[in-house]
Amino acid sequence: MEDVLVIGAGPAGNNAALELAKQGHRVTLADRRYTIGDKLCTGIVGAECVRQFPVDQAHIYRTASAATVSAPGGQHVRIARETPQAYIVDRVSYVADYARQAQEAGATYMLGHTVRSVQIERNHVSAIVQNGAGPQEIRARSLVIATGFGSRLTKSLGLGHVQDYAGGIQATVTTTGVDEVQVYLGKRFAPGFFGWLVPTAKDRALLGLMARKENNEHFAELLAHLQQKGLVQDVVNGPSRWAIPLRPLKQAYRDRVVVVGDAAGQVKPTTGGGIYYSFLSSRIASQVLHRALRRDDLSEDSLSEYEREWKSVLGGELESGYTARRIFELLGDRQIDVVMEALSSSGFVEKLLHSEGLGFDWHSGVIREFLHWPLLQGVIRSLGGIATKTLSRSA
Repeated sequence: MEDVLVIGAGPAGNNAALELAKQGHRVTLADRRYTIGDKLCTGIVGAECVRQFPVDQAHIYRTASAATVSAPGGQHVRIARETPQAYIVDRVSYVADYARQAQEAGATYMLGHTVRSVQIERNHVSAIVQNGAGPQEIRARSLVIATGFGSRLTKSLGLGHVQDYAGGIQATVTTTGVDEVQVYLGKRFAPGFFGWLVPTAKDRALLGLMARKENNEHFAELLAHLQQKGLVQDVVNGPSRWAIPLRPLKQAYRDRVVVVGDAAGQVKPTTGGGIYYSFLSSRIASQVLHRALRRDDLSEDSLSEYEREWKSVLGGELESGYTARRIFELLGDRQIDVVMEALSSSGFVEKLLHSEGLGFDWHSGVIREFLHWPLLQGVIRSLGGIATKTLSRSA
């Protein structure tokens, strides 16, 4: 019998397998895919993430120290720092490298195996997995669910499902003169969310957006707009679509089970980024599981330590980010234009850039400053109703 069964070979699953195998535990990882790390993603990771979870230099497309945000009315705000704030990486290679390290540490990988069912027994977890050769049972003392968003496993095990999410759409395009990340706001391209153009290789970029509905139509609008401006020429791959959780599970553990990464909704609600938070949550889960396995106590009460620890690190960020997300979705194009115009002329951007709270992965400090900005408070109050209540709760 294994010590740990990990389901899912994304950043969270691979890192959990790596850290637990390095601790000497018997680990098996199952994933229905054969290609590791192939989930759709912009591949932007912060400098802090790269320091804690290193990426091979060969997998880095370029560094990012600036981004330009475009308002619906055409106003632009450029946000820049002197040092790199993020890295645009080959996500497939980055994630696959952690799978390789996990296997070198002793973890067994079962790729191309679909998990059909999971049962929590008194002394173990029993999972039925299946590939072309038929079904087989895997028994383990504990289970890490790292399946990404949309898995039915959390609901089947009594942990419910993520309550709020958005849709993403992205394609690889050819470009001219695009050297920095571009962000596009407004209901035409991404109502309540944003679109992006992220340069990767020479004359190549990822074009995409988040929205709650009509993603295909908004993508076509954004593509046509950028083609008209001469920034984008052709689509060379895609578009492809995926779902992005915006809220965490109410509880991400039970007897013998922890849920990590996108499956637990541990994703930045502001940007939809999840790589770093997946790494962090899987590290916390691995440490908690290691201690629980050593004392042979995998009860719900014992594993509640995981919930306390991940929330102490990420909970405040997720809550403040979701507050900002709800307020932003209430803004119309005119309100966004007013805010962007004020940002470009008031010096508030420079103030934020020099704020200790501004970080690529940690947004709560900047969100607090932004929500206390008098002009934004006035815009929000002009909306009335739920916007004002949301602002008052965040004060």
